[in-house]
Amino acid sequence: MAASSPLVAHGGGGALTGSLWLPDPPVQALVLMHPGSGPSDRDNDVFFPPIRTALLAAGAAVASYDKRGVGESAGSWLTAGIPDQADDAVAGLAVARRALAETLDDAAPVPVVLFGHSQGGWVVLEAAGRTRVEGVVTSSGPAVTPGEQERFSTATTLRLAGRPDAEADAARAVFDGLMALAERGAGYDDARAWSDGPGRRELLDRLADLGAFVPPSREIWDLAVLLVGHDPAAALRGLDVPLLAVFGGDDGVVPVERSVAVLHETVRPDLLDVAVLPGGDHRLQDGADVFVPGYPDVVVDFVRRVAHR
Repeated sequence: MAASSPLVAHGGGGALTGSLWLPDPPVQALVLMHPGSGPSDRDNDVFFPPIRTALLAAGAAVASYDKRGVGESAGSWLTAGIPDQADDAVAGLAVARRALAETLDDAAPVPVVLFGHSQGGWVVLEAAGRTRVEGVVTSSGPAVTPGEQERFSTATTLRLAGRPDAEADAARAVFDGLMALAERGAGYDDARAWSDGPGRRELLDRLADLGAFVPPSREIWDLAVLLVGHDPAAALRGLDVPLLAVFGGDDGVVPVERSVAVLHETVRPDLLDVAVLPGGDHRLQDGADVFVPGYPDVVVDFVRRVAHR
């Protein structure tokens, strides 16, 4: 296993702790990996390590951090929207750049690629507009708002659960109303009162039992209000470095077809590379914790191209 050294950056929530992994020399690039939603650590549980191993084998140094309030990091992930996390990523990258420079004999900076998985895809797109990088990778990163993504995910959940059409239609309508409240910035008490209205609570409880995103507490509701209205369109239009957007063809969480259409509408064609890998779920796996063919190879190949531009 490659050696790692500790990193400490200072984001909006306080100290952020992470690690920098170094490949065998020469170092070709630096990849900052930002995890997905929830209380995610620098490994994004078990998802990042095999991708990191592939990047290290290709000569890329890799850095990643525990999110606010996770692992050894200060603060709380429950109070960090997409722009806040982008600020944390920029702060973390600055520290990783300096740490890498101190290890290299050559003073010339290496190319930097931002990698974000799922919610991290929105984050790295925002971060790319705030600091110098040479490339961006979004892995199962929606090109639509979190609100639209959650509506799609809930519809998929209902379909896979085999709910009768009438019940599924009613559940989707109630969930859409709940997301609309969050998008309007409604407070928790108002949202709770609305949710307890006739016929709504039972449907929302069923959705929660199925795993749909129905905020169960004031803290989670407040986080939803921070997140659901974020629109990545401006960041995509402003992108001036190459973007690789990777999706699994069987992703039931992200509206892949719609995301691909938005990417082609908003990103300069000469900068955009889209890969939809057949059989891949939200983690680009085949349902048995095994990456589908082409992943993470497509990420490694992109980083190599960026490093040698």
